[in-house]
Amino acid sequence: MNGTIKMQPDSDLTLDLPNFTGPLDLLLHLIRSQKIDIYDIPIAKITGQYLAHLAKWQELDLQIAGEYFVMASTLLRIKSQYLLPKNDFVEPEQEIEDPRSELVEQLVQYSVFQKVSEYFKQRNLEVPITISKEPSVAKQKAIDPLPLGEVSSDQLANTFALIIHRFKMRQPNAGSIEVKETSIEDMTTYLHEKMEHVKKLSFFACLKNFETLDQVISLFLAVLELCRHHKISVKQSQDFGDLTLEKE
Repeated sequence: MNGTIKMQPDSDLTLDLPNFTGPLDLLLHLIRSQKIDIYDIPIAKITGQYLAHLAKWQELDLQIAGEYFVMASTLLRIKSQYLLPKNDFVEPEQEIEDPRSELVEQLVQYSVFQKVSEYFKQRNLEVPITISKEPSVAKQKAIDPLPLGEVSSDQLANTFALIIHRFKMRQPNAGSIEVKETSIEDMTTYLHEKMEHVKKLSFFACLKNFETLDQVISLFLAVLELCRHHKISVKQSQDFGDLTLEKE
C-alpha cells in the first residue's frame, strides 16, 4: 500500500499506509490519534472506523493482507457480544469477563515491543559504529639482551626478589591439619557423667575442657543424639547464645 489516504472530515483521520505493519498497528493508530484509553476501548466506534479503512483500501484497489480481515472479524465478534442481551440467570456477584480483555492484552504487548524497537532503532543511529580489530603481533618476537653495564647489581637483586615474590604467590605455602577422632559414644558418656549430679549444664562451659575442633563437633553431635532419644532438652535464650542442656 502506498500513498496517504484522508478519511471524511467527521472522522478527522489521516492515515499514512506504509506505516502500518499489521492490524494491531492500525488499531493503535486509531486509539492514539483520538486519545482513547486503551483499557476502555469504545468497541463500536473503533470497529466502524476500522471497517471504514478496509472499505476505502478496497475502493482504491489496494492489496490487503488477510490478517486485517481476521482482525475485522474479531472486532465484529466482540461488538456482537455487547449487543447480546444480558443473562438474567447470572448471579450479580459473579464477575463477567470483559470481551475486550484479550484484544487489550494484545495491544498492550504490541505497544511495548513497538517502543523497544523504536528505542533500539534510535540508539543504533546515535551510537557510533565500532569495528573490532585483531590483536597486532610484533614481527620481531625475540628479545635482544641488554648491553653490558646498563644494569646495576642493586637493580638485578631487586628484580630477582620480585621474581621470587611472584613465584610464591603462584605457589602459596601449603600446610596440613591433623584431626584427632573423638567418638560420639565417648561424648555421650561424658555428658551423662556431667549431668549425673546436676539438672542443667552449659554447653559453652563444656567447651572450655576441649582443645580440638573434633571434640567440639563430637560433643554437639552427642547433644543431638541425646535429644533424639528424649534424654535431654536444649534451650537457647538468644541467637548465637549459650545452649542450656536439661535432663528430661
